[in-house]
Amino acid sequence: MLGILHVLAVAVAGLCALVVPAVLFAIADGMRDLAMSMLLVGSLGVFSALMVLAAISGFKRRLGRASGYLALVAVWIVLPVFAAVSFKTLAGLSWMDAWFEAASALTTSGSSILARETTPQAILFWRSSMEWYGGFISLVSIIHVLAPGGFGGLPAGDRRIITGHASNMTVNLGEFREVLGQYVLMTLIVFVGLMLTGVNGPFAAMMAMVTIATGGFLPFDGALEDHAGPLAQLVLAGGLALGTVSVFWRRRMLRSPRHFLTVNPETGLIVLAILAVALLYAARIFAVSGGADLGPILAESLLTSTSLIATSGIESRPGVIALTPDVIVLVIVLVGGGIYSTTGGVKVYRIVAMAVHSGRELNRLIYPNSVTNLRFGRHTIDEESMRAIWTYFALSMLIIAFASLAFTLSAAHFEGGITMAVAFFANAGPVYEAMIPLAYATDPANDVWPQFAAMSASAKLAAIAVMTLGRLEVMVVFAVLNVRYWMTR
Repeated sequence: MLGILHVLAVAVAGLCALVVPAVLFAIADGMRDLAMSMLLVGSLGVFSALMVLAAISGFKRRLGRASGYLALVAVWIVLPVFAAVSFKTLAGLSWMDAWFEAASALTTSGSSILARETTPQAILFWRSSMEWYGGFISLVSIIHVLAPGGFGGLPAGDRRIITGHASNMTVNLGEFREVLGQYVLMTLIVFVGLMLTGVNGPFAAMMAMVTIATGGFLPFDGALEDHAGPLAQLVLAGGLALGTVSVFWRRRMLRSPRHFLTVNPETGLIVLAILAVALLYAARIFAVSGGADLGPILAESLLTSTSLIATSGIESRPGVIALTPDVIVLVIVLVGGGIYSTTGGVKVYRIVAMAVHSGRELNRLIYPNSVTNLRFGRHTIDEESMRAIWTYFALSMLIIAFASLAFTLSAAHFEGGITMAVAFFANAGPVYEAMIPLAYATDPANDVWPQFAAMSASAKLAAIAVMTLGRLEVMVVFAVLNVRYWMTR
């Protein structure tokens, strides 16, 4: 129990500490009352966390396997509640709207009901920081808890690159430094790139944080192209692509590019997918634009492609994502990117593993005695991992089905409900907004394709649950809900 409290306290302290840059933004804008309110909210959170850490400092804080899973689920439930207090206090949202906003930020879903044109820039920066922090927590969750547990067939072997061991779950904060260092460095690179391409400083900082987290929150009203030209869009595309690649392979990609794709075919498939989808969008944009300049079209299509595969949902202008049929967009978003990344979706590794496994089983219909090892690059996929992958996929489809039913009954019609369910599960909320037909875009409160702010409280509650399940890789929640285990403790 003390180990769980330790993890929760550290997570809350890290979240509340990020309010400091937002306070500086409020002071710079001359909003001293808002700055004091933000400082008070952040201080209370940090003080509470430090009190818990001080109270348990003299005791052992070990985490076992089951308590580690429980701590992970608790973090993803408690953090949005703490963050919701800030949106309720600072932005004046209702409790349900504040909870929805906080859950969307921390799960990097990008869905937002904040009015950008009237919301102070300090709150927008706080919202972007929260999405950045949620991306980091996602990486830590996968590397140190989900992969060692083999949830959803995640291979644990690559953890040696950072942690030095493969299968042991850890909550040693010292081992998080490597991931945090890479995460901060990539954010700074994207920020500098955006500044050099002429993007406004505050917007460049916020978009850099959101991009590296593969989120979809834009801190301004209107189209992205009004604030970021073609070169800036290329920088954003590069940042999203970098966030889509497995965190373990970023250094190796720079050190030995010649052998990189042979040992890590997942990244090669992601690159090919980005290029293929970009060509598709380039053709569509060129067709509807009547032969505009090719350079901006290529930048726009590359941003759209990486945005979809990274499950971000950022588009240069309204209507670009919708140029491709809805089914193709939803399939791309549902698949997602690399397994050790901040992207949502099922992930490329699992899709390829299921395809290879299915091919082997079909081959056995003809050659029943054949023995074929399943491999994906340097990974050998055993039967236990395949069972976990197929179980994960089946549970994911069930959750999407039930979520579609819930949204259809409480918010939208059938097509809108399915789109909403896939977008929330893949942590790509803006994709739903991008696909709202023009006939309903001017009526936010319609009951066919409603906008997020017009959703009922029950629909927002369902959205919070689906976003959290998608970020937790589904299966760990069912492990925690094992009543028989906890009854025998």
